[in-house]
Order: sequence, then C-alpha cells, then structure tokens
Amino acid sequence: MAQNIPELEIEPDGLLATEGVQVTQYADIWARIRAGLGVGEMDADPAVERIAKRFASSGLVERIAERSGGFLYYVVDSVEQRALPMELVLVPFVESGYSLQAASHAEAHGAWQFIESTAKNYAIGIDRFRDDRRNLVSSTRAALDYLEALHAMFENWPLALAAYNCGERRVQNELERAKRRGVKEPDFRDIASFLPQETRDYVPRILAIRKLIANPGGYKVVLPALENAPQYTVVEVHRDIDVALLAKLSGLRSESLLKLNPSLSAPVILGRHNIRLLLPHQAAVQLAENMPRHAGPWVTWRMLRITRAATPAEIAQRNKLPLNVVLQANPLPEGHYYEIGSTLLLPAGRHGGIDSAQAQRAVLLTRASSECMVLQSCIGDDARVVPPSTINGLPRR
Repeated sequence: MAQNIPELEIEPDGLLATEGVQVTQYADIWARIRAGLGVGEMDADPAVERIAKRFASSGLVERIAERSGGFLYYVVDSVEQRALPMELVLVPFVESGYSLQAASHAEAHGAWQFIESTAKNYAIGIDRFRDDRRNLVSSTRAALDYLEALHAMFENWPLALAAYNCGERRVQNELERAKRRGVKEPDFRDIASFLPQETRDYVPRILAIRKLIANPGGYKVVLPALENAPQYTVVEVHRDIDVALLAKLSGLRSESLLKLNPSLSAPVILGRHNIRLLLPHQAAVQLAENMPRHAGPWVTWRMLRITRAATPAEIAQRNKLPLNVVLQANPLPEGHYYEIGSTLLLPAGRHGGIDSAQAQRAVLLTRASSECMVLQSCIGDDARVVPPSTINGLPRR
C-alpha cells in the first residue's frame, strides 16, 4: 500500500454535501425535492393522473418512502450536485422500491436495477468480493452518469427515462419511425404505444409519483417525516480488512454493517477496490478512532491459486478444513472440480487466523446479505418477495 494513501477516508459532513446548500434551508427532504422538480410537460396526461390516483389510494408511495429512509438523502444530494431534475430521485421508487437488495428475473440488481453489462460500462465493480450494483454510492453515481448520457442523446427527460428502461436503441428506432410517419419533433407520447408495455407504463409511473410528492395534500397522501439531513457517513476503505473486523472496529454487528452494505459478497474487503461504505455517523467516528489502534491481523482469509485441478474434498483435505467451509466460500456444483488458474478463498486457520467455525459463520453472513429479494415491479402493489415464475414487467437494465 502506498504510504501517502490513508487506510480510511471519511467524507465531509457525513455525505457529499452540495456546496452552498444549507440543510436547514428546507423543512424536510420532501420540500427539497419539490424545489428541484423540473419535468412537468406530462402533468396533464390522463395516464399520469390515473396512475397518481391509484398510487394515492394504495399507500404504495408512502410505504416505499418509509423504506427509502436515509438512502433518499444521499440520492437527493447527488442529483442536486449535478443540477439534475429531482424526478430522477424517483427512479428507484419504480425500479426497486428503494431496496439495495432488489433483483429481477432479468438479473438486474440493486436500487437502480443494473444488468451486468451496463454496470460494467459504467464502472460498477462486480467480482467475487463485491457487487457494487447493490452499493448505494457506486450505483447512484453510475445511474446518474447513464441518465445524463441519455438526456444528452435525446434532449428530453421522458425520452431519457424511457431509454433507461428499454434501451436507447429501441427509443431511437421508434423516434425515427415516428419521423417517417410525419411527426416532426416526436416526444414520448408520440412513440409510447410502440414501446414495450413495461416502458409504456414506466415513465407515467415516475411522473405520477412526482405529482404525489409535489402535492400530497391534493391526493390525501401522508409522506413520512424525513429530515433534510444525512443519516449515514460515507467511508472509503483503502486496505484489506475482514468484514467482521471492520464491523467490530465500528462498534456494529456484522449483520448491521451488511444490511447497509449488501454489495459485500465475501468475508473480506480488498483495499484496491477503494470501496465506499455507508455507516451510521457514530460508527464512522469509532472506526476512524479504532483503526490506528488495531494491533492484530487485518485479514484472516487467504487466496489459494489452483495449479492442479482438484475437487472440493481434495482442497479441504490438503488444507485441513471442513468440506462445507470450502464449498460455502467457493460454491461449486456437485461432481465438478476447481480448474487450473482458479483462485479460492480459504480461512487462514492454523496459520494464525480464525477457526473453521468462525469462517463458516462469516461466509454465511455475507451470503445472507447478498441474497437478493426477487421483487414484483412497483406497478400496482408494494414490492414483495414472489416466486420468479410469477414476475412480469421488471426493468431490464
């Protein structure tokens, strides 16, 4: 590790506060969102109004708003820093119900529902140690990058939102067809009937939620009281460290750390990833105080490079580990073997690390945190766990 790079960085004011904006300027987070709304061209659209009334009567928006909790402030702050319309804050309402662990049948993950190919295009890290589609900081940065690129392409926010859902190529093709039909400057309404049903509904849903937040009293919606203040601190980790140790130094249970940071999919964090985590404010302070005092090992796991094909049982025997620990840390279908060049993650064990029972618990904890809920699209009901075979209309990011 380079000596001039600190092991831990804590961002100022808890989260990336917008320069020149005082958190006391607004009565609550909803007032701040209202002040930044800017996509009003479809307010009078009958489909938007119909969906707004349905959402208002179902209580859906209130439930998702309650779930968004401290995450909402971070997204609002990020959108405001870029001078983007606050309607973008509402995208995760429809995409995932503001769940970091949301997953679709199309293998889209996280609050912003990225599929792997788009995630990699926007520098979201995905490997055996983390899936940053489920990291609020990384995925929000990538989603706003993507939405800005789409807006630059279409110069229209409803079209950009449609492209976020079904892809820019599909939207571009439909715009070109509309021009061939004689529409000089087609917008979303001119092409909506030619888009997939999911996308046809997607943009009106976002704009319907906009109407409820802009005028909750008019729709008899009671939004939860959410302060316009950060609830979490963003910390950036620059050294290898066990997840369990980081939790301990923060004064948190591992389960609590992983609930806020479900992107962690292995029991160890690699410093080279420069991963940015969310921690409660006091936990971040405690971590910064305790890291310089820590005198023990930072990592109790080791990487094993396979130079000769081996079965899990052979790896367990050679390394004097229970077979279930090897398999839990390095899943493999029955009857298969680890190929030459594979890299396995094993507890250090007798080399000075944790025992196999602790290793097994650490693996199970991180696996539980990254077990994604399969959510029904937030179209007409609250997001909930459902069998994959019953899902329709989820985003295919």
